[in-house]
Amino acid sequence: MNGRRYGVSTAIHVLKFNGSQYTTKIDIANQSIDGGRQTPSTMCKVTVGCVAAVNGDYFDVTNRGVPDPGDEVGGIIQNCVILHTPEIAHQQANLDAQSVSEGLNWSSTVDVNGVSVPITAINLELPMSNVKFHLPLAGTLLYTPPYALQIPSASGRVTYEFAQVDTSVSPTTINTTTGLELVAETTRAVKVITGQVDISAYTRSALATLQTGDIVNMATTSTAGCDSIGGHPILLDHGSVEPISPADTTMAKPYARTVIGWTASGEMVLMTVAGKDGKSGATARQLVNLLQSLNVVTALDLDGGESTTLYAKGHVFDSSSHGNERPVSTALLVVQNPLRRPLA
Repeated sequence: MNGRRYGVSTAIHVLKFNGSQYTTKIDIANQSIDGGRQTPSTMCKVTVGCVAAVNGDYFDVTNRGVPDPGDEVGGIIQNCVILHTPEIAHQQANLDAQSVSEGLNWSSTVDVNGVSVPITAINLELPMSNVKFHLPLAGTLLYTPPYALQIPSASGRVTYEFAQVDTSVSPTTINTTTGLELVAETTRAVKVITGQVDISAYTRSALATLQTGDIVNMATTSTAGCDSIGGHPILLDHGSVEPISPADTTMAKPYARTVIGWTASGEMVLMTVAGKDGKSGATARQLVNLLQSLNVVTALDLDGGESTTLYAKGHVFDSSSHGNERPVSTALLVVQNPLRRPLA
């Protein structure tokens, strides 16, 4: 796509398709939360039927010399299972409903002898520090096997290890209730074992009343759809141009961009704009103009800058990380739907 009409001189690539031919899937690096990083092309190459990919949501990086887990910022719901809840206020795209929202709507509670214990976060790495925020180790935190790191431990906290009563369904499947049997508790930093769910809580929480062998019920609900990924900011919402906060200074400058959106007729659009931080690429206003020229009515900005990458037809396009494809935490994969067999 040529963007000179809109003041964009760098390369623009667009994937536009409908659900009858292709499905868009959310993928996570190394198939685990905080399990490192992978390039979008690598994620696509190891996925059956994948024909294209772009980078996904923003992610945190650790200090130099420290192993980088690639911690996701926004929420992730994949195949109706909550894999990660947002670190901070973060916008979301519901791939099923072709909609965007200001946050991830979810809740999870554990019934402990008639006392409802709310879960604060799912598979969230804590404590966590960033240049813009600091998240202490606090709350009642739930961890499932996809979490690759050790569960945090500290004085005054206990990790309760539960076995899933029904292992055929993930315990964080949205709009379901599942049984959990307490098998152990520890104050050490441990990893979640397959078939288990671990809850990190304060020593004086209601969970402390449980005995080994006790069974509790955990209920998880969400209206965010079965496939949801984070981003920032919302650009268009059902035809309405969304205002950009003055605090989003990078949106007023040209940057490399990756965007997900939908047209009024239901076609999905994945667009990348090449560029260099603060020097070339597209501003928020230019992005909106480009999207509207493609008849896009709803759109969310994904991670950009050096993360911006589009992989298609066996080639990497718009890689803005010094000419190399940047490993990222999540990606959106375009997967060809299986051919339908003719009716007998």
